[in-house]
Amino acid sequence: MARPGYLSIYADERTQRIFDEFTKEKGVSKSTVLSEMMQTYMLAQDEELYLKLLKNSLNISKTKELITTREDDTAINDYIFMKLGTAYSTSDEELNGEETIQAYMRAIEQHGYTWFSTMSLHTGMAKDKIKFYNQTIKSGEVVKILFALGMGINDVCYSAKIQEIVSSRDEISCPGDPSTIPAEFGVEERGKIWFKLTELEEETEITAEALKFRKDDGSVRNAITKSQFHFGYVYIG
Repeated sequence: MARPGYLSIYADERTQRIFDEFTKEKGVSKSTVLSEMMQTYMLAQDEELYLKLLKNSLNISKTKELITTREDDTAINDYIFMKLGTAYSTSDEELNGEETIQAYMRAIEQHGYTWFSTMSLHTGMAKDKIKFYNQTIKSGEVVKILFALGMGINDVCYSAKIQEIVSSRDEISCPGDPSTIPAEFGVEERGKIWFKLTELEEETEITAEALKFRKDDGSVRNAITKSQFHFGYVYIG
């Protein structure tokens, strides 16, 4: 069974070799290049159909959400919020949100911290936002990430302290010690946003019902129950 999000493309040996050398010289990931190639092809062949399908898959509100979240550089120590979906181990085993959290908790127990990656924002976090959070951490303030689970729960279930944030427009390898990544995901894991986490534990005080999004004061509970929203900056309303 094919792994969701992955696509097999045939090319002759010479083309593959040139493509390998090209991406290496340019310093870009193959997945990024192929994704852009597919979008360009569809636009060239039938722009109207492509845009129609794109709008159907994202919907206008989702598109606005991605743009505003990416560009949000508000200098406020908000909670970072993530709703966890299905993840895949290096052996293509499906892990639900709870199983993913348990894997990271084991890594923290073993190493004292772990590096958590996500592809939630297409172009990563805004540079000013990253700078603000990292400066806040260095000043001694606590920066926290809240993890919500789906599976019919749709509520905040875990939280962790963030010790550092690294982000890029392209997929990057772990910016720290890759051995602290859970074995389920492997040392070669790549992501556009990396969080160095400690003190990942069950959250017993903060609920989705009490949270609002900084960008529009919208209800977190409603968003994660009725849509695919899974990343944002939130505060207790």
